[in-house]
Amino acid sequence: MAATAQKTKKPVKKPAAKAAKKPAGAEGWNPAMSADAVKAKTGKNWMGWFVILNRANAAAMSHKEIVSLLHEKHCVPGWWAQMITVEFERARGGRKKHEKTDGYSVSASKTLNLPLAKLYALTADATQRKRWFPETEFVPSSETKDKYLRGSWGKSGARLEIGFYAKGDSKSQIAVQVNKMAKESDVERERKMWMAALEKLTGFLG
Repeated sequence: MAATAQKTKKPVKKPAAKAAKKPAGAEGWNPAMSADAVKAKTGKNWMGWFVILNRANAAAMSHKEIVSLLHEKHCVPGWWAQMITVEFERARGGRKKHEKTDGYSVSASKTLNLPLAKLYALTADATQRKRWFPETEFVPSSETKDKYLRGSWGKSGARLEIGFYAKGDSKSQIAVQVNKMAKESDVERERKMWMAALEKLTGFLG
């Protein structure tokens, strides 16, 4: 009796995992910082946050509403909530790089081997601040000890916001953001100025 041929079963292909959906217009988008850097600070990379914002229909929200959603519902610190919101809007093609609803914005940050209270004092105290700050006129308008310092920056209507974050008992981070700049050409000038100032501050600690 002839042996009965056994049918070979074909392996069942599993559907490919869906890639994270980018906002419309994101093809030409180049973020201001890497996905790994954002994930290290917020727990998710750019696409991770964009998925959350897409699900929340953030495309229909105002800038302020998106920031509030990230900060209040997802516990993203204020500076990072602003950064994620700006990049989400840029990725959708709604803004130029560094552009926000009220003008242009640029930021710089530095982690130092310095306790939080000492870093805050070097910035909040006018005499100490003068040793390393850029020469642009700064007029403080509000502050919370060891958390933030805000005020006017220069004569053109720009605003300066500085955040302070503990990174352990002997380390802390300063995050500087200049907002409401009228011209895109001011962005790189401010960036270079602040990077130099933060390096100068580091030099004082050595």
